[in-house]
Amino acid sequence: MIKFVLQGLEELGFTRTQVYTTLELRMKCGIGKCGRCNIGSKYVCKDGPVFRMDEIDQLPDEY
Repeated sequence: MIKFVLQGLEELGFTRTQVYTTLELRMKCGIGKCGRCNIGSKYVCKDGPVFRMDEIDQLPDEY
């Protein structure tokens, strides 16, 4: 559902620096111990879980 909302916001004219989303589905332990939530150099549990879309664009395509 988030994917379609993000597409809709872009169609309405919002820029990628105005749109925030969450990646909390990747979190397991929530404190950075297990490493399952890391995407590139970011840990979703420590650096997020809310990111701007332009920040997500800079992450590797593994999310």
